[in-house]
Amino acid sequence: MKKLLSKFFVALCAITLTGCVTVKEGSDPIVVRAEQVAESALEAMDSFVSWEFRNRAAVSEDVRAAADLVRELGPLYLANVRTATKVYKGEKSKPNADQLQAAITALQQLLDEARKYYLK
Repeated sequence: MKKLLSKFFVALCAITLTGCVTVKEGSDPIVVRAEQVAESALEAMDSFVSWEFRNRAAVSEDVRAAADLVRELGPLYLANVRTATKVYKGEKSKPNADQLQAAITALQQLLDEARKYYLK
């Protein structure tokens, strides 16, 4: 269980710290950030819901509710980030950038909800 907790923590840190990563010259920072968040979020969500499932009898109702929320909304939010990334890559406009940033923010907020319970 400690190994799983550490993997989840590393994934959440990666999501939180991606703003500090140096972007390769010529790369679009918002695209790089979106791709990093999407990749890290999948691992983090999987770790959290797996941990919750194995410990379901011992965790609080709030933890179960957060895990259920991640199960329900996680795939949708992840798909939204990936779709918004493709749209933005096709036409790099301000509205598309705003839509991509909103999708990233929603996914991060969902992960923050899981982090509240997972890292106690």
